[in-house]
Order: sequence, then C-alpha cells, then structure tokens
Amino acid sequence: MKTDLRVIKTRAVIKKTLIEIMSEKEISKITVSELCEKAKINRKTFYRHYSEIADVKAELENEAFEEISKSFKSESILDAGMVISVISTVLSQRRDFYARMLKFNPDLFGKGRLKTALCRTIAAVIRSAGAEKNEQVIMTAAEFTAAGVFSLYSGWLESGGDIEFVTETSIRLVNGALGDFVKLPEGRS
Repeated sequence: MKTDLRVIKTRAVIKKTLIEIMSEKEISKITVSELCEKAKINRKTFYRHYSEIADVKAELENEAFEEISKSFKSESILDAGMVISVISTVLSQRRDFYARMLKFNPDLFGKGRLKTALCRTIAAVIRSAGAEKNEQVIMTAAEFTAAGVFSLYSGWLESGGDIEFVTETSIRLVNGALGDFVKLPEGRS
C-alpha cells in the first residue's frame, strides 16, 4: 500500500520543523501549538499524523537508527573499519540533524539500539576470527569498543572538527583494542 504524497510531505514538514525548534530549546518545552505555527499547519493536521511531540521525536530517532544500522548489515560486516567508515559517512552527511538529536538526547549513542547493534557487529567480528571463545570476554570487548567509538562521534557532533580524523582514529583504536582477538587485514593497524 502506497502512502499518499501529501502525508509524506506533511510528516516531513513536521519533523523538519521539530528539528529546527530543537536547536533553540529542549524538546520537553516545545508545544504542539508552537510547532504548528512554525510549520504553518493547523493543530488538526498535526493530530492527524501524531498524538504528541514525543511521537515525532520517536519517529526521528527510529529513522536515525535505521539509517545508521544499515551499515551493520553490509557485506563487510566482518570488517569493523568498514562499518566505522560507513557510520562516519552517514553522520557527516546529516551532521546538523544528528547534532541536534544528540543535544536533547545525550543517550542517543550511549545506550539503546545503536550501541547494541554496534556491539553485536563487533562481537561478530571477534567470533568470526575464532581467536576468542569466551562469550563474556567477547561481549566485554565489544561493549568497550562500541562505547569508545560512539564517544568519539558524540564529541565530534558536539564540537565539530575533522570527521576523517575521527574516523581514522576510531579505526586505529578499534583495531588496537581488537588486536588480541582478531587477525587484522593487511595495512590496518
């Protein structure tokens, strides 16, 4: 079943407007009236699509998760460096969006589905190498590595800088952290 183009456009305007307002104030202080006024829609239109502001935020977070988690499903899932490169590309293409999301949701990368997905990917890399059999060690290494990677991305989103530097540093740190668990591809260290 196809979604009506008007529905798609209206929802896009609501989400875009919420992101704009989020750069100015906390989401808990944003009202439906304020969002509608800035989006140039009436309240009835808003309520036809969402029941509250939190629903819009949840949809934005789900879209962010889907966008980033695609990198965890790529053919190169067993190459942690490739996964990190893809994450960097996604984040840099929509930096303002992710920076605003992180500003009012500090746990965007620290907890939840994104971190869990990266942990699973890193654990799969370790398992595929076969050097470590202890599941507790594998999951601890994956948790440590994912937390470090997302901490670097959070810092970049908050203060800017060079995404290439963040990407290369993340890859080097991940490869260093996983060096005892996996055989690294030639040329990466």
